[in-house]
Amino acid sequence: MESIFHEKVISNALKVWGLELILFNSPEYQRLGIDPINERSFICNYKEHWFTVRKLGKQWFNLNSLLTGPELISDTYLALFLAQLQQEGYSIFVVKGDLPDCEADQLLQMIRVQQMHRPKLIGEELAQLKDQRVQKTDLEQSLEVSHSYDGTGMLDEDEENLQRALALSRQEIDMEDEEADLRRAIRLSMQGSSRNISEDIPQTSGTISPPSLTSEELRKRREAYFEKQQQPEQIPHVHEKSTTSADALEIDPGDDMTEEDMLQAAMNMSLETVSNNLKTEGKK
Repeated sequence: MESIFHEKVISNALKVWGLELILFNSPEYQRLGIDPINERSFICNYKEHWFTVRKLGKQWFNLNSLLTGPELISDTYLALFLAQLQQEGYSIFVVKGDLPDCEADQLLQMIRVQQMHRPKLIGEELAQLKDQRVQKTDLEQSLEVSHSYDGTGMLDEDEENLQRALALSRQEIDMEDEEADLRRAIRLSMQGSSRNISEDIPQTSGTISPPSLTSEELRKRREAYFEKQQQPEQIPHVHEKSTTSADALEIDPGDDMTEEDMLQAAMNMSLETVSNNLKTEGKK
């Protein structure tokens, strides 16, 4: 514990317990040639600060109140530690006599302790804790700033835009699927209508002629057309117009009708037949 007591005051107080102070570097003590590890206690003083280096059990401890806890000192390091204190300006006193018993001394007589980390000065620890708090505050501020500018804050907006784009894409796909289904249904419906019409219409021997032609006329023209396709080099069938002009030829009107005209005529006749059948059924 830190104290402002003078050396004589400390010496008088120790005499009550039968203890005596001897200056460690005095010629009187040096003539004794005693190894420091064979002593029991040292009192160190620098200006108004006093602390003890004491042997508890079989180990030495620095009981400086400026430290965060007792500091373990090995036997080999004790003499070097005392010499270092002297260089720093400390006055070192050897406590001679039998020290009073204490619980710590009795406990450490049975066990030895190991110190993994050297205790720090209280001011050093407070400064370190302050630095840690400052660093933590700076880190938190940096994280907040980086959260605002490193894109993290915009991540939610980007993700929202992505989700919106995916939703629109799914809607477009669904619309395309619906349109495809609609087109497929229309195609199937048209196929079904064509199949129903073909079942209702009696099968004929060929393509049906336009309404302006009879079935017999259309049959004759189809026969003429197929004969012309089978014999392309033959001269079309002609009729002599009169006995007096043998060179004047007239082509059969059926040869002028193309296949597309005949298909169109067949479609028209088919639609008319269906219409007539529907009217007949309606009358019934």
